[in-house]
Amino acid sequence: MLLMRNQATVVGIDEAQFFDNAIVEVCRELANRGIRVVVAGHDMDSSGEPFGPMPAIMATAEYVTKVHAICVKCGNLAHHSHRFGTGNKLVQLGETDSYEPLCRKCFNREMEKQK
Repeated sequence: MLLMRNQATVVGIDEAQFFDNAIVEVCRELANRGIRVVVAGHDMDSSGEPFGPMPAIMATAEYVTKVHAICVKCGNLAHHSHRFGTGNKLVQLGETDSYEPLCRKCFNREMEKQK
């Protein structure tokens, strides 16, 4: 359990998809104490599946704002972070050399190519 000794009014958590599910209870405890909790992270992994604790965090949040990139293939809103190249680990470091933002249609097209 997280113990905070100071008088924080806001706590920010980034890359929350990499935390284990205990982060959900930490967020709930902080919110119950009147602390504003701002959490950022990917809701889906590169294969389009729910990523770590993000579904539970989103389900228990008072507000959810999804921010999207622009699809590099067609220019529509991108809902997926598609990984290209080699490697099948869930977590793989990389940026523009390994991942690209894609809309649903382009993501599904790329996933079909990989089958």
